[in-house]
Amino acid sequence: MHSALAPSETVPFWGRRSVVLSVFLIPLALAILPFTVESGPVFLLCLVAVLPAAAVTMFAARWIAPRVSRSWTSSLLAPAWGAGAAVLIATGLGAWSSEQALYVDDQGILREAIPSTWVLTPIVEELGKGLGVLLILVLARRVGRRGVLFGAMAGALVGVGFAAVEDASAIAADIAANDVGYGVVTWIVRTLTFPTHAALTVWTGAALGLALDARRAWSRPLVALAGLTVAIGAHAAINYGNLAGATDQASFFTAVGTALGWIAVSTVLAVTLRLVLTRRGV
Repeated sequence: MHSALAPSETVPFWGRRSVVLSVFLIPLALAILPFTVESGPVFLLCLVAVLPAAAVTMFAARWIAPRVSRSWTSSLLAPAWGAGAAVLIATGLGAWSSEQALYVDDQGILREAIPSTWVLTPIVEELGKGLGVLLILVLARRVGRRGVLFGAMAGALVGVGFAAVEDASAIAADIAANDVGYGVVTWIVRTLTFPTHAALTVWTGAALGLALDARRAWSRPLVALAGLTVAIGAHAAINYGNLAGATDQASFFTAVGTALGWIAVSTVLAVTLRLVLTRRGV
């Protein structure tokens, strides 16, 4: 009787590779193209500027999963989803949901029935990223790559891709609205907080990895929803920090502090989970 293929063996990781590549890479091109057309080479230069932070975060994310569970295919396609499909979902669905939440009150003032910044945006963005994590985990299970650590790695990597485009576009927009000096300041801040999206989606990924291996079918959606809820809640808290201060400066430091705090919490969780499960041979 033949033994099952180990994850480290050379096997076709994806079924129909051309179809899978299209699902990941076409949205990537469609997401980057509008920013490039709008800002020209400035956006592309800003994208290059955030690559060092992306590379460091990507290295840390890959460490979460044991060496035998790592795959450059998933490690590259996960950021591609974050920078492509997740950005398109966040942009399109985010704009639509924000528009639906608007209404005119009795005084003729335009108001939001549901706050978009710290309610709708976190939900839409985390759902968009989480969809990619789920797709990667389902495809990866075909060759035995599975589990909570692999899910956490995939989630963090999707966050890397999303953050790269979001941060580059924010820097480019600041340069266009102000000058290069403001753009440099934004780049410094965005570099310090770059792992934020990875620290959010790592919870979704870990929960999905755990849910897909759960023996009881009824518990799977609950586990997955729990991880997604944590990611959305943390995202909402960070975004709310931009509005919580008495002044713009206070709001800025509140948001940055909340982001850095969440990065620290997620890092401690990921490292602890990695060390504990690796010692147990999971």
